[in-house]
Amino acid sequence: MVLRVAALQDLFELKEAARKRGLSTALIQDAGLTEVPPGTVTVLGIGPAEASELDRITGHLKLL
Repeated sequence: MVLRVAALQDLFELKEAARKRGLSTALIQDAGLTEVPPGTVTVLGIGPAEASELDRITGHLKLL
């Protein structure tokens, strides 16, 4: 599932919320081979986790 955030700070806040619940996370930085500069954070991966647990953290976000 791919969800949208308004700002990079939102990704950092989601990462911290997931960490506090004991979930694994990974911030992905783009290599800069396409349209964005190298090192640009583009994705936050969370899980694996039950859908209900993920919904507590990401349920307010819209699909991309």
